Amino acid sequence: MAAKTHAKGELLFLCVWGWRLSYEIVVTEVTLYGKLRCVAGFDLQRGRMIRPEPSAGDFWPAVFCGPRTIFHPGHVVKFLGATPETPFPHRTEDVVVHGTPDRTAILGEAEFKKVLSRAGGETAAKVFARNLVFEGLKAYVPAGSQCGSLASVNVGAERLRLNDRPYRGEHQLRLAVVVNDRPLSLPVGAKDLKQAFRNDGIEAASKLLPRSGLCQVRLGLARPFDAAPDRCYLQVNGIHAL
Repeated sequence: MAAKTHAKGELLFLCVWGWRLSYEIVVTEVTLYGKLRCVAGFDLQRGRMIRPEPSAGDFWPAVFCGPRTIFHPGHVVKFLGATPETPFPHRTEDVVVHGTPDRTAILGEAEFKKVLSRAGGETAAKVFARNLVFEGLKAYVPAGSQCGSLASVNVGAERLRLNDRPYRGEHQLRLAVVVNDRPLSLPVGAKDLKQAFRNDGIEAASKLLPRSGLCQVRLGLARPFDAAPDRCYLQVNGIHAL
């Protein structure tokens, strides 16, 4: 494998697959999709959110995600990656990881909050722009929209409210939150909250919420699914104290 320096200071690697860029991220959110996980983090070199994936549009096995493994909020992870030709809006942040990602550090609370403050510049209004469509207490972005898929809103801890709304006969954890001046009830995909809810109910999940101060609600767009092939619905990817 050969390497050279890119004009913008990025390190490029030439291998049998072509050019790959080096990445260093701080993980900001891990979400559950059945037994698999979706990861997102703040790219320290480029100052933007990305979504590292094992393959194009795919999710990570559980063994890669957790406080003692590689991907977990506050973990610093390095890897080589390339942008896949996945559909927009997810293509904006998708990066396929080549080789094994390397966890190099775990940030303390103060350092993690600094990274969250930087990531908070990617607001819902900025990222989704005019593409966000409101549908009652839900919201979505039409599949193929030329915008991003990862954003955030800041909310006072006292305004955070989790609730249990049955959906097709199953319990579903949701968060009441205002996005772009519209009150919404969004499904929660965040790994910590969703696991607590599944194991011990709404009270257990609520105990994980910050108790005071300003919080950052991490937002993401789910990929289209069979019942809504033309829509990417908005969900909660994580909640952190600032």
